[in-house]
Amino acid sequence: MTPISLLTAIDSTSHIHLIIGSNPLAGARCAKSLEVGAKPILIAPESSELHYTLQKRIENGEVEWLKKSFEDNDVLTLGREEIGKVVDAVFVASGPRDPLSAHISQLCKRNRIPVNVADASNLCTFSLLSTYTDGPLQIGVTTNGKGCKLSSRIRREIASSLPTNLGESCLRLGTIRRRIQEEDHLAHLTAAGDLDNEEEIDQSATFNKLITEADLDAAKSRRMRWLSQICEYWPLRRLASITDSDVESVLNSYATNPSNSTPLDTSTLDSRDSRLPQIILAGSGPGHPDLLTRATHKAILTADINSRR
Repeated sequence: MTPISLLTAIDSTSHIHLIIGSNPLAGARCAKSLEVGAKPILIAPESSELHYTLQKRIENGEVEWLKKSFEDNDVLTLGREEIGKVVDAVFVASGPRDPLSAHISQLCKRNRIPVNVADASNLCTFSLLSTYTDGPLQIGVTTNGKGCKLSSRIRREIASSLPTNLGESCLRLGTIRRRIQEEDHLAHLTAAGDLDNEEEIDQSATFNKLITEADLDAAKSRRMRWLSQICEYWPLRRLASITDSDVESVLNSYATNPSNSTPLDTSTLDSRDSRLPQIILAGSGPGHPDLLTRATHKAILTADINSRR
């Protein structure tokens, strides 16, 4: 069985990325580095003809340009202090025909530095995925060197099938998860008597009622299990339309004291239509999209799935 790639998400904040070359691809690599919070350092001779996007980023101070040819010591001396000056990643934009590409690849592999060489998967230790980004949501596609155009096509097909605002819903659901964890942690501290400013905490009529560790764990388990079920079973279109009021409804559905907890009422949250699904065959007569009827246009916009032929 042929091994497949290990897909990872790397936090590249403040990383040092070495980009070797001055062509448009080098400009794209610099843009990607900046997008993920890294610091790109461009290495190219002063006589090089820089792509206009590179020139603009250098003038704006976003990219540092070392006006020289590549030297082996660059990968070991231009990095961050906390990792001994070794760079975090190297991008070679010149391609496999340049003899320097193979040399840089071997140098990086020997020093365990991630390296990417354009159009040469055999010289790379990692590759950049074709990605779709919507806020915290990232979807990456790779064909493992079998065709970048195909990866882009698959990524576009996936992106077109997703509802709008799905990234924003990821933020809201993440807020629910974080607040459940914070509130349950506070409840544990309260039960253990570890809070210093007790007079600042509102005391209810059931303040002196015994709350056991098992009660707290059960309440947390119910809320987290319900949140997991939302993510697992709700339609993506419904998840994408979740609002701040929905978030508050989820957080207030289970009281911290399990004796006051009632099953979550989802009738106000999940307003999915119970009608049977429909299949609509839509056409425009001679075939021009401007000839679509209003009814056909509305059906296309409101459909859960569109299949074009």
